[in-house]
Amino acid sequence: MVTFKEIIQIAVIHVYFFVFYFSAYFIYWYTVKGLTFGSLWVKTVLITYLIYLLIDYFVYHSALDGNGSILLRSKRFVGITRDYFPVEIRKTAEIPPNRNYILAHFPHGILTLAISINMLLEITPFLRLFPGIRPKVATLNINFCTPFVREFLRYLGYIPSSKDSLLYFLNKSNDPKHTDNADGFTSYMLGISVGGTQEALLTEPGKYTIVLKKRMGFVKLAIQTGSPIVPSFGFGDVDIYTPLDKAWFRPIQMFYKKYFRYAPIIFKGRGNTILPYKKKVTLVVGSPIDVKRTTNPDPAYVEEIHTKVVAAVRDLFETYKREYIENSEETELVIT
Repeated sequence: MVTFKEIIQIAVIHVYFFVFYFSAYFIYWYTVKGLTFGSLWVKTVLITYLIYLLIDYFVYHSALDGNGSILLRSKRFVGITRDYFPVEIRKTAEIPPNRNYILAHFPHGILTLAISINMLLEITPFLRLFPGIRPKVATLNINFCTPFVREFLRYLGYIPSSKDSLLYFLNKSNDPKHTDNADGFTSYMLGISVGGTQEALLTEPGKYTIVLKKRMGFVKLAIQTGSPIVPSFGFGDVDIYTPLDKAWFRPIQMFYKKYFRYAPIIFKGRGNTILPYKKKVTLVVGSPIDVKRTTNPDPAYVEEIHTKVVAAVRDLFETYKREYIENSEETELVIT
């Protein structure tokens, strides 16, 4: 029997889906319509807002300091979806709030649900496990060009994945007396799904294939800012949807990937709808990999740290797969 709480969870999931994946098309349409056919008052408001958007995006990197809205990022709002799957977080090491960190996350899955829930939509457990650290998650820059929706994403803790945006947060002061830390927090942890779109396209229930071998950019960024890399793994993230491989849709995917740096994916969930399967998802957060700060990293040192990241991710998978994966003995981690 479906409970009232589950009905609310399902409704929130659908609203979140609409806002994140479909609302942009409607907003762009009505923004253009308002600029073209709207009254003087409507045009004035829209033009003023768009000027603010452009300045905020190009000058201030769409940055929103702090934790945004704790109410919005709790079970009293979108975080109610945590119990639907359910989604959990597991801490394996102490992470002091005296540095800023890059959380290198795998696998992407369809939704990157493990970090989306734990570092964006319902951050209470994260703040309890890692006191003093503000969680943020990098997403496509284009999401911050969508009027109005971008404000919602910023207050949820999303940040653009541009280098300037990441540098802005990674170079923040960790001094408790600094004015930026008046909220009692002294650190940022930026979640990055390293495999990105390429990894998302490899999603298949029960199989763990990640894209990491040639991904060096996040390592260089960590070295340039002196930010330790925290490996993490989302067990169950590949099981919440079944991707549908349709030949007619591939050209559309390639078009989006070429021009917008992401590829839409056709998938199905419960009852052949967009409702996700109720599968447990667990984010396992590993030990920080320290780096020596260098403005111009030596390629050999970048390769050395990258090798450590690969080993750490594989170790997380092998150590915890028996707890979180059915038929774990038959499941291997494929790193491409």
